[in-house]
Amino acid sequence: MADWFLRRVLLHGLPPATVQACLSQREVRTLLRFRFAYLFAFHGPVLIPLLEALGGQQDPALSVLSLGVASVAMVVSDVPTGLYADRQGSKAALRLGLRLSCIVLVSFFALTMARAHSLQQGQTGPWLPGIVGLLVLEGAIGVSLSLLSGADTVLFLGVLRRAGIQGLQSTGSEGLGSAIRYIGTMISVAIGALLYDLSAWLLPHPALRLALQSGLFLLTLGSQLVALKALRQIAEVPSLTTAPRSRPGFHDVVRGLYALTRFPAFAVQLWLLCLLSAIALFAVYLFQSPLSRLTTELVQTSWLFCPIYVITAVLGYWACSRGSRDAHRVHDRDAEALTPTGNLSAARSPAAATEPNTSPASLADPPASLAITAPLTGLALGLLLLYPLVDWARLAWQGPAPSLSSRLGFVAVAAASCLLFNYIRGFVEPYSAATLVRFTQAHALAVPASIISGFNSLKRGMHFLLSVLFYAVRTRGPSTSGLDRDHELSRMLLYVLGGLLLLALPGLWRHRLRPPPIGSGTGESLSA
Repeated sequence: MADWFLRRVLLHGLPPATVQACLSQREVRTLLRFRFAYLFAFHGPVLIPLLEALGGQQDPALSVLSLGVASVAMVVSDVPTGLYADRQGSKAALRLGLRLSCIVLVSFFALTMARAHSLQQGQTGPWLPGIVGLLVLEGAIGVSLSLLSGADTVLFLGVLRRAGIQGLQSTGSEGLGSAIRYIGTMISVAIGALLYDLSAWLLPHPALRLALQSGLFLLTLGSQLVALKALRQIAEVPSLTTAPRSRPGFHDVVRGLYALTRFPAFAVQLWLLCLLSAIALFAVYLFQSPLSRLTTELVQTSWLFCPIYVITAVLGYWACSRGSRDAHRVHDRDAEALTPTGNLSAARSPAAATEPNTSPASLADPPASLAITAPLTGLALGLLLLYPLVDWARLAWQGPAPSLSSRLGFVAVAAASCLLFNYIRGFVEPYSAATLVRFTQAHALAVPASIISGFNSLKRGMHFLLSVLFYAVRTRGPSTSGLDRDHELSRMLLYVLGGLLLLALPGLWRHRLRPPPIGSGTGESLSA
């Protein structure tokens, strides 16, 4: 059964020889199990409504801001934790991050049960212990995620490099690892979403419903313990670079950032990738709130609407997995276009995996293409207009009175937005991580985890700014409920869209003036 699942699900689409090589090596099999389980998130589909319940207000503003606090914690801790991974090893960073996640999950469970007790006592409205607690715990989860960020990529690519499996020696293989991670999250989210829908239907009392939903944190805790057990069976990996073995420091991070500045076109590409990641992360979290609220209302109307949230949650993470597999394919295609020999055979061989390609083509423009980034950025910005458009159509055709068709329309738009933004997130995150790892190899940089963490810091910083903007605009407006809340959300999305356009214009304008010559092999080099 385990072999069938690995062959038909996790490794689906790979050549048969590559699949067989993965199954024949015990450490690779363990690595695949770890990637599958370490980000199981049974509470994922109900995180926003649970945070709203802890805050004591049915409004996405506070919960989105609390997620922004996690982003700030990651911005502050990304580079130090990246250096920890580069110094102590990626396995040590992952172990510490998972242990901290376990502590946070237990704390979330205790806080949620306390909130359920307060609801049972008749206390409604804003709940100060919950507001303070969720902000503190979101900050802690940000630190734990920063320990995992970058280190998981380095470990995954390092084990595959050591295994020497044909077809999985390029840095683009991180796309496969990301796809496996999203499949695991998809399965756990399906279970969590099903429990959420059933609790909304069977337990109309808020206190009992919240107490049952708090058990999702314990299920996630169990998956973290399973991942820790698998991690113990994986040996530490050596450095991804050919730099002399030394204790990396902040000077190595500065050297890496300086290397990035030598290639302005590449820096613009990374800026748009950061913007894309921030938009996708913000939008997925944002649309969860109206989606969960509207589907709960529909479920209470009829049990026939029970599958809506489950299907939406599952399809969202399936889209992430699909995007990651496409990132694997596109990254290798771009790397092949920039390789003088026109193929990746050298990069795929175990011997060459530790020798960076120092040809002018590989040093001038690492394979992040604005031909991919710019259209995706435009698509992401355009998707944010879906909700306002549906809102305007509702007001024009039906008036302000809520109706079943209005609820279904908003559910459809929120679900479509989550699906498309999840695909973008699934594509951009592994594509950018693989690109940065290839950049560190090409320039013999000894801090691959730190460089990836620095990229994530920029992405999370933009996500925090979006969250603060959303919170500020929302709290200045009048208190709303029902579909009026969706009207208010539509207005706020227009403000957010304007800010995002201003952020994206520099990169899009540069792309309009100077489209990158893919595969031309021209450009700057470090020796210039």
